[in-house]
Amino acid sequence: MLLGLAVMLAGGCAGDSGTNPSVGGNSATGQPGATPPGDGTTPPGDGTTPPGDGTTPPVAPDPSAIVPTWYGVQANILQPFCAGCHSGANPPAGLSWEVGQYATIVSNGRMSTEISTMREVQAGNPDASYMMWKLRGQGPAGQAIVGVRMPATGVPLDPALIAVVAQWISNGALLGDPADANSGPPAPPPVTPDPPPATPDPSAIVPTWYGVQAKSLQQYCAVCHSGANPPAGLSWEVGQYAAIVTNGRVSTEISTLREIQPSNPDASYLMWKLRGQGPAGQAIVGARMPATGIPLDPALIEVIAQWIGAGAPLGVPADANSGPPAPPPPPPPPPPPVTNPSAIVPTWYGVQANILQRFCTVCHSGASPLAGLSWEVGQYATIVTNGRMSTEITSMREVQPGNPDASYLMWKLRGQGPAGQAIQGVRMPATGIPLDPALIEVIAQWIRDGAPLGNPADATSGGTSVPTFPVGSWMYVWTESLQVCTMCHSRTPSSPRCGRDFSCPPKGVVLTADNYNGVVDGDIVRPSRPDNSELWDRVTDNDPDKRMPFGLPPLSQRQLDIIFNWINNGAPLCPAGEVCP
Repeated sequence: MLLGLAVMLAGGCAGDSGTNPSVGGNSATGQPGATPPGDGTTPPGDGTTPPGDGTTPPVAPDPSAIVPTWYGVQANILQPFCAGCHSGANPPAGLSWEVGQYATIVSNGRMSTEISTMREVQAGNPDASYMMWKLRGQGPAGQAIVGVRMPATGVPLDPALIAVVAQWISNGALLGDPADANSGPPAPPPVTPDPPPATPDPSAIVPTWYGVQAKSLQQYCAVCHSGANPPAGLSWEVGQYAAIVTNGRVSTEISTLREIQPSNPDASYLMWKLRGQGPAGQAIVGARMPATGIPLDPALIEVIAQWIGAGAPLGVPADANSGPPAPPPPPPPPPPPVTNPSAIVPTWYGVQANILQRFCTVCHSGASPLAGLSWEVGQYATIVTNGRMSTEITSMREVQPGNPDASYLMWKLRGQGPAGQAIQGVRMPATGIPLDPALIEVIAQWIRDGAPLGNPADATSGGTSVPTFPVGSWMYVWTESLQVCTMCHSRTPSSPRCGRDFSCPPKGVVLTADNYNGVVDGDIVRPSRPDNSELWDRVTDNDPDKRMPFGLPPLSQRQLDIIFNWINNGAPLCPAGEVCP
């Protein structure tokens, strides 16, 4: 299904708006800050600005001062938050939001590439404009969007800015005057947090295979592209030098290009994928890598280019120790909103539209899907009727009608077979955030019923009734702060480090959404006693070797405040007077 948090790549470029990070420690306790670089609300290289900066979101303009015309909206909202990705000759999904696109978008009524019956901007009607659906995360009556909410940083646009866009459309989506671009001067910048720790010096990396593989590819690529059945058949493990360079491994996406063309970075498809395009703006196939949606540091990309330019030498094993340790990859972005599982009709049309389309087809689609497996709606005959076999365990079908336990799709979603059998590669989705168990059960029910095709109308079942968890409830805390912990702290951990660097779940601690009683029954969380709760101690520990989440940036100050306030208020499953779904 997904490779690498891919969930966030297809469409483009929570809480607060991401423009005003908390500073200086826990607001509830006055404790020293545990705020990581970029405060955790926007990952470094967040995809809203061209690669090279991206450590903080753009400074938000004053919404009340923006003139609601195309020139005002484009300069103050679309340019800083969208056009960093949606621009150029090959913008994501073919959609550019550059200033010169007014005629295409409005006058000529550009249609959405995701819901082809809708215009991006329907002048006079924000609710019929797919642009508004994507900014809000859903339609006006809760209708589902395709792909992820925009901007794809995972940090929704300030509601006041969304209201300006809506006002512009309501007024007829007027072009306005170029001078409108100067309206809405930036609001005062937020208080500057403590500077982040110094990043590693890429110039210290020896540009050989051993140096590049250890400091870049191992950190950012081989976590997925490794093992016996790596995605797209491409492994970037250290022992692959001969296959990649000596034998000239050819790209599986553009077969006229080698992955590495010694002495010529511009002819090396690895460079195209890392840069998101070819040297003359040529389009890549699939998503830019790494598939986290967070581009690699340009300085690291340059080290790889330098290595290729020098002939892609092997070097010596000691080169792996060059350069300071690379920073750990950021945590995966949150998954798309979850539909109402009980309302999904368990047919192919229902399952594909409400689950597979949202969580899998961002990578597993197109002419060259990852691992050769497409989960697009037109694949029913291939998958079910013709009995498509797994590419990882070739004795199993992906879907065995009538038998979920014999269907490899279920193994990959659960992280193991029904008797604990090992899967190949990583659990899916590869974001590291397992699929909601209720959604997994819908797929199991579909298979159990014989994997019927159903009717196209089933695709509209499920709705978009995203559960609303009251502030201060266990599910609110888990969704906002602890979900990333389940990569290791779950019954079927998805972290590729489990079993290699440590056993999972560490110390037997399970932090899944369904384990409230296990979390508050013992030393993990002592209601009303944050200072005596192991969870609080671990997420605020000053020692990075002890602090959780292990090997990832610390939780943001907002996430810490949520945990602290919940424990301090008695760690309730559901606060008194609230109704919890």
